[in-house]
Amino acid sequence: RLTDRFTLLTRGNRGAPTRQQTLRLCIDWSFELCTAGEQLVWGRVAVFAGCFELDAAEQVCGEGLASGELLDTLTSLVEKSILIREESGSVVLFRMLETLREYGYEKLEQSGEALDLRRRHRNWYEALALDAEAEWISARQLDWITRLKREQPNLREALEFGVDDDPVAGLRTAAALFLFWGSQGLYNEGRRWLGQLLARQSGPPTVEWVKALERAGMMANVQGDLTAGAALVAEGRALTAHTSDPMMRALVAYGDGMLALYSGDLARASSDLETALTEFTARGDRTLEVAALYPLGLAYGLRGSTDRSIERLERVLAITEQHGEKMYRSHSLWALGIALWRHGDGDRAVRVLEQSLEVTRQVHGPRVAASCLEALAWIACGMRDEPRAAVLLGAAEELARSVGSAVVIYSDLLVYHQECEQKSRRELGDKGFAAAYRKGQGLGFDAAIAYALREQPPSTSGPTAGGSTRLTKRERQVAGLIAEGLTNQAIADRLVISPRTAQGHVEHILAKLGFTSRAQVAAWVVERTDD
Repeated sequence: RLTDRFTLLTRGNRGAPTRQQTLRLCIDWSFELCTAGEQLVWGRVAVFAGCFELDAAEQVCGEGLASGELLDTLTSLVEKSILIREESGSVVLFRMLETLREYGYEKLEQSGEALDLRRRHRNWYEALALDAEAEWISARQLDWITRLKREQPNLREALEFGVDDDPVAGLRTAAALFLFWGSQGLYNEGRRWLGQLLARQSGPPTVEWVKALERAGMMANVQGDLTAGAALVAEGRALTAHTSDPMMRALVAYGDGMLALYSGDLARASSDLETALTEFTARGDRTLEVAALYPLGLAYGLRGSTDRSIERLERVLAITEQHGEKMYRSHSLWALGIALWRHGDGDRAVRVLEQSLEVTRQVHGPRVAASCLEALAWIACGMRDEPRAAVLLGAAEELARSVGSAVVIYSDLLVYHQECEQKSRRELGDKGFAAAYRKGQGLGFDAAIAYALREQPPSTSGPTAGGSTRLTKRERQVAGLIAEGLTNQAIADRLVISPRTAQGHVEHILAKLGFTSRAQVAAWVVERTDD
């Protein structure tokens, strides 16, 4: 019923002024109080979703307006409460309530400018995405991530429009956003947009088309959908079968190599990635060069060619350090940590993995964080610290699950996960392992990294010392049953109380201990038992 908000709220007080009787009349009254210039800009800025910055408004909405006129008009609309002005650090943002935006867009359509404005909006956000891609291997990477996060509603709007209006431009935008989506673990979103836009492509192959196929395949591989990944690689291979363009062929080789790496065919992965790397380096494309060096180093490490692995990965670290890049740096530190650990240098491996976590915390990349936590769990297991290993396993699994991925995405490493879980379960027992694992699942991104880096004791996210004395005897009993994994209904059955009473006890326990999940309560109980 809220689909059209203007037809819903139509029964205001008949004794009130006309402008207050319906929602539309109320906004009509506000619109009529605006000057012609304000009405024009109100309609134009309705093309933006979420918030927008002044530079975007000037490029998209400033046609026909004198220099400085747009800013003055935006300021006036803020004063009239049509626009809301916000600040994000040093950046000034404007946004409009959705009801006012919908009204403004109606006026824009009536003006006949809507299609032109939407195309200018699409072009602006395409340029923004391409600029971010061009500057990805730079000290501005974190700034770009912050801006693209903020601009996600507008980017989605531009992509949605591009699907029908200009699929070629839409695909360029989506392919450029691959790096951002990957850094934040937004694989479902990336695959959805790339899938829609790839389905609309036709005609002779282009580099952008082949690059989009390769990047869509990468996202499918990370999520363990190797069948889809293989289909996309095959499509790229077929598309370029009759072309001699070296860049297209290098992109297909890269896609082949990444699929082989995820599938465990390390010899083929190394060969294809070396082929792609040669072309990327010759072209001076720093982003693609780094993108090939990192998995190549990983492939050599998994094959046992430690020296070659370290050489490739240290090249990545040198490039990223020189240019201030973070995302690929965190990937490569993880791969280097794995290579060192498998080579027997556990102490250095831990230091390198911890460096990776510190960097990925800045990027806020859940996929790399999950891989680091998992590797540190294996190392903890080898040092006979099974309780810590179980917590790390749980934290890694939850972060991986949050991005639609398995915790171990390279088949050659799966054996280490299985060995660690089996050993931890054997040493802790099923109950102890489950409680520690649940504790890890309840940590979340920042707390999991802090735990892995030993920046705080495990209990700092919960109650203060003496917290157990604040629970009643019955609440301590309920907390013990939570640690056993019982639901509220099962707790009620065990204690012969009503489910509502059981729920009340659980809520009181969470509030008293400062927790937000049952997993945290379970982990807290295990800690007190161990003490």
